[in-house]
Amino acid sequence: MKRAKVRMENPERLVCGVAAGMAWQFGWSCFWTRAVWAGAIVFMPGVSLLIYFVLALLVDQWKRPI
Repeated sequence: MKRAKVRMENPERLVCGVAAGMAWQFGWSCFWTRAVWAGAIVFMPGVSLLIYFVLALLVDQWKRPI
């Protein structure tokens, strides 16, 4: 369980980078942003996945400045 928590806290992208991008863009916790997305996908898979992948198109605009 500790490895899963460490992985969810890491700002590196997991799938599309939507949760990490949202967390960085709005100053939210990466862990909690991913936890909310995971919960939404479990309880409303069709709608959540559609929204997740539509937002994935916007993530390119949310790149962190290096």
